[in-house]
Amino acid sequence: IGENLEARAGFIRRPGVVTSLVDTRVTGFGRPGSLLRSISANVQLHGNWQYANFIHGDKIQDQKLHLNTLALFNGGWSTFVGIFIESFGYDPSLYHDYALETRNATGGLDTIPFTGQPTIPNAEVFVQVITPEWRSFTANLGYLHGHDEDFYEWASGTLSYMHAELNWRPTGRGRMAFSYDWQQVNRRTDGTLVHLARIPRLKVEYQLTRTAFVRLVGEYNEDKVDSLRDVSRTEAPILIGGSNGYSRTTAGSAKSFRGDALFSYHPTPGTLFFAGYGSAWSEADWVQPRRFLQEGDRLFLKATYLFRF
Repeated sequence: IGENLEARAGFIRRPGVVTSLVDTRVTGFGRPGSLLRSISANVQLHGNWQYANFIHGDKIQDQKLHLNTLALFNGGWSTFVGIFIESFGYDPSLYHDYALETRNATGGLDTIPFTGQPTIPNAEVFVQVITPEWRSFTANLGYLHGHDEDFYEWASGTLSYMHAELNWRPTGRGRMAFSYDWQQVNRRTDGTLVHLARIPRLKVEYQLTRTAFVRLVGEYNEDKVDSLRDVSRTEAPILIGGSNGYSRTTAGSAKSFRGDALFSYHPTPGTLFFAGYGSAWSEADWVQPRRFLQEGDRLFLKATYLFRF
């Protein structure tokens, strides 16, 4: 992806990079009637370069070795185990607005450029368990833990991540899907919290009649970030530049909730009517603590009709 590409539609998040992937897989099958149906061993090699470095044959920036194992058992159970060994290289363009606040010889404060360590080594383990496709519900639970990059401070951190998902079908007409994502990054130096995110999400669908159904979706998002410092080198406070100069980062949290409702009516092929409503609420402790403010409403209407001649 070239450095001068302008991704106006938003499908490409980061220009100026070259990525590569080598993927190989070996699968073995169990004997008929045995507990183990199959087991797959998967090795993946990922590489990322800065576009200019790749063109001129310079060094690679990010290197990742993923060792994955997927086991399928009789009855529909499955487990996944992944071992991730990675090395991330420092990209100055991502931290161009960072600086450090230090004291000079006279006791005053100076602002000096931020320079991150060249590489951050990572090692993580991910385990996931998936239930069979039972008549009324299915579920899966995944957990990752290990040493990962703390992008906020460009330092090595301790990452814990969990994803839980439950799909419940109490009746032939009703369906419910609940998911919960939790991610936490702590500093490896003193164990203090850098970032915490929690996202529970609930989706409920009900088939009113053969031609009409209703869908309700609710999502809550909680995000906390600590005040940042140069953990890997000087422990100096990190400053972030803006239109009014540099300012210290401060600890803060933000919470938001989004709800959506959709009604669908589909009486005959070619005739369809949709009516949807959505609302978003947010709370930022640096604006008005413990008070959710409505950000806006959205109304969606769509109707189609097929004319036959």
